[in-house]
Amino acid sequence: MRMNRRTALSLLGAGAGYAFLGAPQIVFGQDAGPVLDVALDQVPAALDPLLGQTNPFYRTLQNVYDTLLTVDYSGDGALQPALAESWTRVDGKTIDLVLRQGVRFHDGSPLTVDDVIFSFGAERRTNPDSPGYGTAQQFLRTIETVEAVDDKTIRVTSSADDPTLELRLTAWGSQIVSKAAFEAAGGFEGFGHAPVGTGPFSVVSLSPDLLELKAFADYWNGKPDIETLNYRSSPELSSRIAGVASGDFDLVVDVPVDQFDAVTRDPNLEIVGGPVASIRVIKFDTRNEVLKDVRVRKALALAVDRQAIVDALWGGLVTIPHGHQLEEFGALYTPDRPGYTYDPEEAKRLLAEAGYDGTPIPYRIRAAAYGPELATAQVLVAMWNAVGVNIDLQIVENFGQMVAYPGVGMRNGVDPILVADPLFGLWRSHDRGEAEIWSNEEFFRAGETLQTSLDPDVRKAAFNRMMDIYDFEDPPAFILHTMGTFYGKKKTVNWTPSKSVYMDFRKASLT
Repeated sequence: MRMNRRTALSLLGAGAGYAFLGAPQIVFGQDAGPVLDVALDQVPAALDPLLGQTNPFYRTLQNVYDTLLTVDYSGDGALQPALAESWTRVDGKTIDLVLRQGVRFHDGSPLTVDDVIFSFGAERRTNPDSPGYGTAQQFLRTIETVEAVDDKTIRVTSSADDPTLELRLTAWGSQIVSKAAFEAAGGFEGFGHAPVGTGPFSVVSLSPDLLELKAFADYWNGKPDIETLNYRSSPELSSRIAGVASGDFDLVVDVPVDQFDAVTRDPNLEIVGGPVASIRVIKFDTRNEVLKDVRVRKALALAVDRQAIVDALWGGLVTIPHGHQLEEFGALYTPDRPGYTYDPEEAKRLLAEAGYDGTPIPYRIRAAAYGPELATAQVLVAMWNAVGVNIDLQIVENFGQMVAYPGVGMRNGVDPILVADPLFGLWRSHDRGEAEIWSNEEFFRAGETLQTSLDPDVRKAAFNRMMDIYDFEDPPAFILHTMGTFYGKKKTVNWTPSKSVYMDFRKASLT
């Protein structure tokens, strides 16, 4: 329990009948600097970005590490320098980057080209036996070599023409780590509990209940105003809301719309946030005998009234995209794509045509994973029951159980788009690496064109063909809506969330 002033005084009051002579003085942190307590549903089990791709990782490690380049997540989404102060596109496959001078790791050692080369090297990224291989493949697979040109210049080369090579250097898994610290820690396991990055906060301690960070005085982009940043595990929504109301937490995550009033009835608290660059989906596993039939998958999508879900469970505060795309895609965004149809009668017809016999379709969710998860599942099950589909709703504890085979059918999912290009959204979620679960050769070929063409018009045509297949012809999943992330916080916390799933406290402060 956090020993804040309110908690301490209540404890003192409870013991008023006892003598406190000689008892230690309770100090309320006047000399410790500003402390920010953030309540998450859980803290990550390890602190190496290549060991996980879940919200606890995104929300914490953005503050521990830096990448060579970054994106203005709170502004216009423009590409910006970070650990590299400048970069030059040499050709379709090659970028040269000049490292920022004077950058130091949390242990005081200087950033060197060797650290950058190591961060992208075999021990961390390209060896299939490396624990980091799977995550790195999601974003960095086309990067073939990273080598030194001189003692402050790095050359990054792709295996083929890559229109998004700069963006890959902002992506998850491209964070730069200290080579010496990683090797001294004995590899991923040790480093994951005592990481050394260059970010605005360094790690003090990690336990299942608490990740404690402190401001890095020598941060190249200016020391944060927050001196101590605590991430506290609070799995139950009710506990998070009670905690921010009592003052034990300064900021809490994932407040659903129906709990806004529980936060804002206190005039010192407020709700911030909104839609983020993430798309809420239901994913199919076509190894399931029933879901092998595309007509059944189409029927399941047609039976869903997306607008009713958005209105009832999200207060109309999230949107229903037209395709697996965001406006942030810029020239690749197609605003006039057709929307989705709610047609339960056509769903019934397709099910009859497919000869669906009432076999239960497994549907797995994690009840506390994303916003109104259980409520969404219950509404979906009712909609599917209404067209004659029998659903076996399974509530599991973790992602491994979500995807465990055999026994899979459908599952709830979120496709976070951490980099504003369809390669890191639709293609990342359904590339050839997922062929065992769903396979469509035309979709895969279009994805490979999207990945290698330097012509924006060719890329846009390939992307639209992929969305046609995904949405209407042979769905591996179907979209519900964009995700919304809403936070409850004290008004004295000066922090504005971005449209990214990341939580960045570099510029946060306390009034």
